[in-house]
Amino acid sequence: MQATNEPEGVRQAVMAVPKVVIRQLVLLVPLLANLALLAGWAGVGLTDTFVMAGLGVVAVATLLALVGGRAAPLWLLTATLMLDLVGIGLMRLTPDGNGFGPLAVLPAMWLAADHRLRGVGLAFLGTATFVVAPTLVYYGPEPAWWSRGLVLSILAVLCAFIVAGTGQVWVRQNSELEEQGTRLARALDDVLANRALNDAIVGTVDVGLVALDRDGTYQSINPRQAAFMALAFPAGHAGRAGQLGDVFAADRVTRLTTEEMPTSRALLGEEFDDHRIWIGAEPSKQLALSVSARSVRDGSGERDGAVLVYKDITPLMAALKVKDDFVASVSHELRTPLTSIMGFLDLVLDDEEGVDPGVRRKLEVAKRNSERLLDLVSDLLLTAQVDDGYVALDVEPTDLSTIVRESLAHNAPRAEAQGLGLRHSVQPGLVVHGDPVRLRQIVDNLLTNAVKYTPSGGSVAVELEGGDEDLWLKVSDTGIGIAPEDLGRLFMRFFRSQEAEDRAIQGIGLGLAITRSIVEAHGGTILVESEPDRGSTFIVRLPLDGPRSPGTSGGHHWAADAG
Repeated sequence: MQATNEPEGVRQAVMAVPKVVIRQLVLLVPLLANLALLAGWAGVGLTDTFVMAGLGVVAVATLLALVGGRAAPLWLLTATLMLDLVGIGLMRLTPDGNGFGPLAVLPAMWLAADHRLRGVGLAFLGTATFVVAPTLVYYGPEPAWWSRGLVLSILAVLCAFIVAGTGQVWVRQNSELEEQGTRLARALDDVLANRALNDAIVGTVDVGLVALDRDGTYQSINPRQAAFMALAFPAGHAGRAGQLGDVFAADRVTRLTTEEMPTSRALLGEEFDDHRIWIGAEPSKQLALSVSARSVRDGSGERDGAVLVYKDITPLMAALKVKDDFVASVSHELRTPLTSIMGFLDLVLDDEEGVDPGVRRKLEVAKRNSERLLDLVSDLLLTAQVDDGYVALDVEPTDLSTIVRESLAHNAPRAEAQGLGLRHSVQPGLVVHGDPVRLRQIVDNLLTNAVKYTPSGGSVAVELEGGDEDLWLKVSDTGIGIAPEDLGRLFMRFFRSQEAEDRAIQGIGLGLAITRSIVEAHGGTILVESEPDRGSTFIVRLPLDGPRSPGTSGGHHWAADAG
């Protein structure tokens, strides 16, 4: 360990020596070496007058350097360098003392280092005045000495200029580095302040936050999410996406698989909103969470992880359950008297001779409104059933071609009364495993909507065709269409577009929500394409072999999480 510290100690000791002293030492070493060579080869010793005078001047410069030390002012530094040039010029007058001349380069460079471009001028002036000129005066105007003087002056000025230029560049770069350092320091302070603010916000928000890296490792979670994980993973969590625990689907019973976990889906790049799950093993302590996910991308646009938000919607789900229970209860209570009313109306209307024609018309109006009210009650009951996470299906082989033709026949009079063209292309004999009553609801809802929302003079088209594994139902119209901002809410319960409200078109916004629930309960999908004032097209895909769910038992099927 001591050997390792020795170079550092030497460096610190060297740094403690004043710059002016180091310069004098650097000059003295070659000067004394040159003097020793002259003494050995040319017999020039310390008794030479010019050597003694030159050494005396350099000694004075060295003494000034030692006195000035680290706090030496710039004029003192300049003075020592000029004295060095005087000393070199005197020793150059010694016989065979021309070798002292190149030593003038050192003071010249140091003058440039201290004064930059002005130092180049001082270097030329000092070299020419104190080194070159005395030689020319002493030895006379011999061409050899003029040549040597010119070369020496050029060499000193060139070296000084290089040092000055390098110093100027160094100063500029050092200034830029200091400015960059200042900016980086400010930026770092801003980042740390923003991080502290973000940490405070993340720690206090009432939602759970999870950040995943591209490998699925948890990068960070906030305290709210830690509380959710403690309930969902009582045995602990490994900090990676897809870990299994007490996490359930919307039915609160079916455990999610690794592939179904929100973190696994987000890691694959899927982005979603309001994916509902339940956490907790005990039903009385379960929490309902709404999960949203977004991908995180790096500077090149590559996926670099994901961020998930978990929101506790347990109070909302409880409120919705109370509301739906109330609607279901009221609807159920309404169904019995409505059925009785419709039954008695049928009995009265069956009496062809005992009912006055005017009274019959009024009774028929009452019957039509009773039927409409009964349909509404049935829709409300089915909606409550869907919100519980199930749609009851009585699955059996069903000829969908016949259902479509019957629905067309049922809607034909209304379409004709509105002045609509009703076209169809139905492939015969298409049999699907499904609930015939629910499948009839799909067709009736789509076809009734198409007729209802198409103004007089328009047209409605129905197509049904089958493939090897699926069949496709397409219902198109030339009606009022759907605004782009409404497409995302089209299948929400009780949603009504502003256009439908403005035109006072009857409905409460349950038909499409029910339709989608039934389609998904059968394992199918429904899509919509629409343009305002150009019409809409609804496309339904249904698998021929029916719902693919382990809940099927005989002819009765319960489809989980149909909503």
